[in-house]
Amino acid sequence: MMRILWRIGRASVRQVLEEDLKTRNRDYRTILTFLSRMETKGFLSVEKEGNTNYYTPVLAKKKGLKAEIGRFLDEVIGADRDGLELVRTAVERKLLIRGPKRS
Repeated sequence: MMRILWRIGRASVRQVLEEDLKTRNRDYRTILTFLSRMETKGFLSVEKEGNTNYYTPVLAKKKGLKAEIGRFLDEVIGADRDGLELVRTAVERKLLIRGPKRS
């Protein structure tokens, strides 16, 4: 959901749901719960206009991705060399599939 908000900026739950449905099958209440939790944790700000809440990312994309990757490595992989090797291999495979980043 953060990727959606980083891409489109400020959005309502309904707007995030419409984007999310292009690749996943989550319902409105699930999206609302995730966005509310991310707002509580400080990842998003929320503005109320009438009956609609609009969510905006607080974290810049690069900073948010760096934090999430660090959390994943700490909590899931830890110091497991085999796990780190699997991550390296997966990243290399993604780079091969998508090609090098273009400036």
